[in-house]
Amino acid sequence: MKTSQQILVFDFDGVISNSIHESFMTALNAYIKFVPDHSFPLKKPLESDAVFQFEKEHPELFEQFYQLMPMGNRAEDYLLILLLIDRKETGKVTDQSEFDEFKGTIPIEIQEEFHKAFYESRLSFRQEYPAVWMEMHKPFPGIVDAVRSLSQRFLLTIATSKDRASVDILLQHYGLSRYFKPENILDKDFAKSKRFHLIRFQKEHRVPFESIHFIDDKVLHLVSVKDLGVKCYLAAWGFNAEREHKIAIKEGFTLLSLENLEKLEIPQ
Repeated sequence: MKTSQQILVFDFDGVISNSIHESFMTALNAYIKFVPDHSFPLKKPLESDAVFQFEKEHPELFEQFYQLMPMGNRAEDYLLILLLIDRKETGKVTDQSEFDEFKGTIPIEIQEEFHKAFYESRLSFRQEYPAVWMEMHKPFPGIVDAVRSLSQRFLLTIATSKDRASVDILLQHYGLSRYFKPENILDKDFAKSKRFHLIRFQKEHRVPFESIHFIDDKVLHLVSVKDLGVKCYLAAWGFNAEREHKIAIKEGFTLLSLENLEKLEIPQ
């Protein structure tokens, strides 16, 4: 372990990987099979070469998806997001509590079924078109160099709601595998809450929570670990907007820009 005894925890989607287009495509493809009587302008699953054109032709749909995305956590939340858009009820959900309230109206077994359908869709596409799938997951500009630099000052870990296989493939594709030991990557199957990911890192590496720095693009994840005493940073380059920025500032989190990420220093 680094002599600094400082751990830097990265979320993956929205912090390291720009997965928005693949997530949008996979969520829609799973949804139209899951809800056959949907109202979306889509008769068959989107192909990778058509998703960008679809976004251009239906900007309001993509924008609604993007605006609700920060309130979700796992794949089953894409069902909730698309249900709200499909039903034209996005105006009923303006904050996290309203999103969580809506989530409570959908039976857990239905959510779990969609979670399974989403990952079956992703796995099928990833296995059939591996190169295309990887190309749809661009690393955010500058993130690769930032990770390399930060590895000199911090022990790097990942806490993600994504599946482990996808994370491993993309880290290899980005040339970043060497900076994250396998045991320092915790995925969706480890726990549903990032809180449990961070608790594991704290116990595993025997450091105080104050020595853990957590970067996530979803403010709800930061709020869930605030009381642990970890240092929280909202990745402003990720899937969030002014609404989340205001919450982050109110909660006392650092609003981090991609330009300032590489400059992150260990507190003296």
